[in-house]
Amino acid sequence: MADQSPNLSFRLASHDDYKAVMRMSKDIYGDTDYLPEFFHSFIDDPDSTIFLAVAGTQVVGLLVATITEEGKAFISTSARVAPAWRGKRVIGKLEQYQDAWIRQNRPAARYKRATASTASVFTRRHIKGMPEVFCMPYVEYKGGPNLWWRQNPAQLAQLDTTGLPDVVPLQTADDDFCTAVQKWLPDGACGGYDGKPIIIVDWDPFTLCPANLKILQAQNKIYMLNQKGEASLSLSNTYPTAAVRMMSVTIYAMDDSTVHKHLLKHLEDASRSYRNDVLQLSVFVGLAELEDPIHQFCRDTLQMENLLDRKSEVIMTESDIFSSHL
Repeated sequence: MADQSPNLSFRLASHDDYKAVMRMSKDIYGDTDYLPEFFHSFIDDPDSTIFLAVAGTQVVGLLVATITEEGKAFISTSARVAPAWRGKRVIGKLEQYQDAWIRQNRPAARYKRATASTASVFTRRHIKGMPEVFCMPYVEYKGGPNLWWRQNPAQLAQLDTTGLPDVVPLQTADDDFCTAVQKWLPDGACGGYDGKPIIIVDWDPFTLCPANLKILQAQNKIYMLNQKGEASLSLSNTYPTAAVRMMSVTIYAMDDSTVHKHLLKHLEDASRSYRNDVLQLSVFVGLAELEDPIHQFCRDTLQMENLLDRKSEVIMTESDIFSSHL
């Protein structure tokens, strides 16, 4: 049953809402929106729920909640409000409906996690009032199929002057591996509800543990590198939008040479599979001191276009929806 608020009602989405959601989203994310690719899979996923704010027959707000951490937490994501309805606390009211629904229907998932970019005023509003756990830098670049390395990805090997062994696909991970990688996470990344390390994978936070890495392998390319007793980890995925192919890469490593090694492998994979697509690349790095070398590598060496006019970070937040409800 839909909850009521002055001029608004709140309910769960269905497949039939696709066109209305796309109309509402058109002027928000433009041609780089990820939701057209994932809307129907969110509806079909038993661990994901789409919440809508509706005015009459018009969809004016949306949130997605995805259950994680063996049912103990959920990620609140994809927040959006129709331009004409901004400034009317739509997201705040929609979050109240979302949290109440989770408390009633998935009561074990008491910890709400969310991320936001410091480059986006709107996403920062979504996490307003939620305690910050940590932040980490990211860069964003775009490159078309005309770049010198896109049509012949093998040329990327010429850029590998690190002398490091090849990164290899992650087969299995144990607790020792996760502990070794944890050193390259940002300060505060163990500040969540259970004190365990948290990684960011395409904007979403997950506890760094063997069980989650196994789950993440289904939708991400995951590579590792062991060198002189030090372990590093990288994860990437891509998806199409109307204008570009989005690509997200997260790298947890000790230095810029290791970061470059991982990044080159993910770029080679993407270029071989999507040779004619424009790539919009987001790279997240665990250590803040690696942000500038990544900028230099993407801008000067890969000759990609920088899309951010200032340094930017992803902020990860977490709150207990039961204690905050009291």
